[in-house]
Amino acid sequence: MTLRIGEQTGIVKSGLEAAGQLEGIPYTIEWATFTAGPPLLEAINADAVDIGAVGDTPPIFAQAAGAPIRIVAVTRNRPEYKAILVPKGSSVRALRELKGKKVAVAKGSSAHYLLLAALRRDGLGIADIVPVYMNPNDAQAAFASGDVDAWAVWEPYVASNVRQGAVKLLDGAGLTDALSFQVSSDKALADPGKAAAIADYLARSHKAHEWSNGHKDVWARKFAEVTKLPLEVAQDMFEHHEPRYVPLDDEIARAQQTMADAFFQEGLLPQKIEVSRVFDGRFNDRVPPR
Repeated sequence: MTLRIGEQTGIVKSGLEAAGQLEGIPYTIEWATFTAGPPLLEAINADAVDIGAVGDTPPIFAQAAGAPIRIVAVTRNRPEYKAILVPKGSSVRALRELKGKKVAVAKGSSAHYLLLAALRRDGLGIADIVPVYMNPNDAQAAFASGDVDAWAVWEPYVASNVRQGAVKLLDGAGLTDALSFQVSSDKALADPGKAAAIADYLARSHKAHEWSNGHKDVWARKFAEVTKLPLEVAQDMFEHHEPRYVPLDDEIARAQQTMADAFFQEGLLPQKIEVSRVFDGRFNDRVPPR
């Protein structure tokens, strides 16, 4: 039995390895790495991946597009994990100064909501800036060359660019709930073997988070090894990375619904959605909160 797991930047695999949770697995794992959450969910929709971890926003866009996804688990992280950056030497020091300027962001990503929430807090909307939708790799090049005025993104891009002189205009504190979801598909969950493997994987992931959050130095070293990033960048990143599984419940649904409604009000979703329709709490007992 093979479980196909999607992830981003090696964060999931490195945590499981550091915590020893990849030992003795009664199935084979096939890893697939993606630059952001939206393409990972596209792979789930295309039946190329069985389960994957994404930020809070990608499932909203996938659900609105009619993808047969199911949210099966949720973690809450530190909100500083995401930020809006401006380049070294930029005169911009407040979000309102980005009005009319180009801001890079991956459409439908968790950073997309950070950008929207920050704008709305200041009485602005997406229409008040020039959003430049691109994946993180392309955004990194545009940011470095000065082709965009700011960049809404997540770790490790935040830590890496701040190390190189970029300025953190703001982070997610007070703006986002810092949720991430484990997302699967109707097809994978309908397969008893896959569903059992997913249950085991989620339990291992929960144990890995609990162990790794208390051994961040080990996790940072493993992450640097997997990604080839400088160790100091990984260490900076893990100052803001502390995911913990929480129940997939009504509180999570309300937070997610607030986000979905905000995107719909901005004209960024084709239809209004009820986010709880894709929640599947069958694995809640496999990832108990502390």
